[in-house]
Amino acid sequence: MAVYRPDAIVFVAFNTDFGEAMAHARIFLFVLLLIPIVAPGAKAEMCSRHENFGRPTIGLALGGGGARGAAHIGVLKVLEERQIPVDFIAGTSMGAVVGGLFASGMTATEVESFLLATEWNRLFNDATRRQDKTLRRKSDDDLGLFGPRVGVGADSSLLPGGAIAGQKISVLLERTLGPRMNGPRFDNLPIPFAAVATDLATGKMVELRQGSLAQAIRASMSVPGAFDPVRWGPHLLVDGGIVRNLPVDVVRNMGADIVIAVNVEYPLLTADELDGVVEVVNQLTTLMVAGNTRRQIEAMKPVDLLIDPGLDSHFGSADFKRAPEAIVSGYQAATAVLANHAHLSPGPESFTSWRQTLSACAGESPRIDFVEIENRSRFSDEVIRGFVSGAPNAPLDGEKRDREMSQIHALGFIRSATWEVVERGRQTGLLVRVEPDQRGGDFIESGLELTGDSRGTNIDLKVGYLKTDVDDRGSEFRAVVQVGNEQGLFTELYMPLDDRLRWIFQPSISATRDNFTTFDINGNALAEWELDEYAGKLSIGREFGRHAGLFLGMTRYAGNADITTGSPNSENLRYSGGEWRVDAIYDRLDNRYLPSVGSFGRLSYIRSTGALGADADFDQLELSLFSAVTRGRHTAWFGTRFNTTLDEDAPIYGLYSGGGFLNMSGFERDQLLGQHFGHSMLGYRFRLAETGLLPAYAGMTIEYGNAAQKRSAVYGDGVLNGSFYLGYDSPLGPLYLGFGWSEESSGLLFLRLGTLFGAQSIGRR
Repeated sequence: MAVYRPDAIVFVAFNTDFGEAMAHARIFLFVLLLIPIVAPGAKAEMCSRHENFGRPTIGLALGGGGARGAAHIGVLKVLEERQIPVDFIAGTSMGAVVGGLFASGMTATEVESFLLATEWNRLFNDATRRQDKTLRRKSDDDLGLFGPRVGVGADSSLLPGGAIAGQKISVLLERTLGPRMNGPRFDNLPIPFAAVATDLATGKMVELRQGSLAQAIRASMSVPGAFDPVRWGPHLLVDGGIVRNLPVDVVRNMGADIVIAVNVEYPLLTADELDGVVEVVNQLTTLMVAGNTRRQIEAMKPVDLLIDPGLDSHFGSADFKRAPEAIVSGYQAATAVLANHAHLSPGPESFTSWRQTLSACAGESPRIDFVEIENRSRFSDEVIRGFVSGAPNAPLDGEKRDREMSQIHALGFIRSATWEVVERGRQTGLLVRVEPDQRGGDFIESGLELTGDSRGTNIDLKVGYLKTDVDDRGSEFRAVVQVGNEQGLFTELYMPLDDRLRWIFQPSISATRDNFTTFDINGNALAEWELDEYAGKLSIGREFGRHAGLFLGMTRYAGNADITTGSPNSENLRYSGGEWRVDAIYDRLDNRYLPSVGSFGRLSYIRSTGALGADADFDQLELSLFSAVTRGRHTAWFGTRFNTTLDEDAPIYGLYSGGGFLNMSGFERDQLLGQHFGHSMLGYRFRLAETGLLPAYAGMTIEYGNAAQKRSAVYGDGVLNGSFYLGYDSPLGPLYLGFGWSEESSGLLFLRLGTLFGAQSIGRR
């Protein structure tokens, strides 16, 4: 006798004659055909077991309160220790997070590990880390446009926004809970579950009991103004705490005979404690929530239990670092309340059976049959699909999907990129949802650069226009105007040539008016010059992932340099240039101007040739390397640059200059000039404060190098120099005040706001 056990169906076949065997075979095939239909239902029925308990059913009502909701975990621990089964769970906001995780089959310890391992403060910031951005978005830093990017073409058809879209939270919840779903109904979870949200249009409560569990939880915790609302069918949903912060009636209506409610909301402040705007706003919010909570508590029955962990008013909703304290408080409060309720436990055997049933009902990681794109961004569906792998019948890989969403979000000007597991008939698929930037496709940018030293102060204001929706591959047009001591106009078109956004065509034109000084060998100023230059460039490149690229460019430029102050013996300069340029770039810095971790490298070859209209033929090679590491409040970095004219025959407009903060800090700006320039630097920075009016950093550098006419003299006759400085990462860019020293000078004071670290030829500033 052979026994087949396909899922919950058992079929027995006996050895018999051929006719009977054929009959059995037909029956067997018929049963096999039924398996895909019956098996899921059979498992669902196992999880719909909450009908004949033989005991009173117990429901948990877990209230909202942000980080204070970590106390729910302490309550769950006590319930497990006292072998009290939970038959239904309803949660609001953080109560929905903890309740949803527990309902999915996690133990209290697993929920605790999840909550404590999660970097919640990072999740509440949707901004893509710089090292994860595309090269295009990293190159924005080179323009020094630090001011806020203001949208001037917002799409009024989009969802009303909060401070963040909840991108990272949505992705984390889906990765954690998506594989644990057992069909779209939350009643089929190991413990039936409901998340509570508020309909933003009507102000009514909405119970979420089917669909995406992750999105339901995300909706329940969408604090208005902080998170974007969640669209759920015809509803626009926000935090459930507005209407039902303690969902006692919800869990009772699910079938609970006894409700254990855990209230973690803020206590009301006394009159003496209401001494600031923040405190008053928090009090108003608490009053709004306290009313619906009080009504829920008043409606509780004598058999119900209320647990209040007793967290004080100083425990904020964002104090996730104090989550362990909340867990302990929840544990202690639950222990005290449940001490005299041993009757709630059905006994060791029944509790063990209950736990086993939860394990049997836990969802299995699905296999993905299809990928569906719901895309409203500036990019075409083909571009988005290029980032999402979709092999038929492939097992769900949550971490891989997270990386794909991160890559899509890092393209820039995308509000959110999320995924969820969906059912379409008998197939399980992946729904990728991409929402556009609510500010539209047109932006005004701004930046401010300030340089002050013994020669005076230069102030330059930049204003730019950026259009990000030129086409559905993400082509962009940008124009920047600079006014002040140095003026300029720059326009460019950035055009991806393929749907994977790897090949890039980038034409640009510019006109600049700069001022520079020439010095004698003793560092004395000889003349002040005004340099006007006009340039056009065509570039084509290949990007490799988000960190590396190879670019070929052709530039045609012309300029004139006129003396404004200085020796009458010097002649004005007119020049024309034309060059080929090859650049290899690697960039994984977390911050281009105040880096803490990561590396940067650039290798460039420049060929100036008369065939492109240049006055002189010459070849140059440029190398820049930089790396930073951070441990706690201490940051150290190393940087080196070596620029060389291969035949030492570049005209004056092709020479390299050095001097200024972090570019031979002991010298004046552009004080060093030569066919070659080398500069190596060791730096150290100590973080003084994260915020506030005090300087955020104190640091120092030790530098060595020189500019020279002979390559061997760059380091052979190098000069030791360095700096001491205070720095602040302001909203307008990095601000530095410091002192530069050199073994050849008495030192100089400097003030700097804006871009850093760059020695280019005079004609290509």
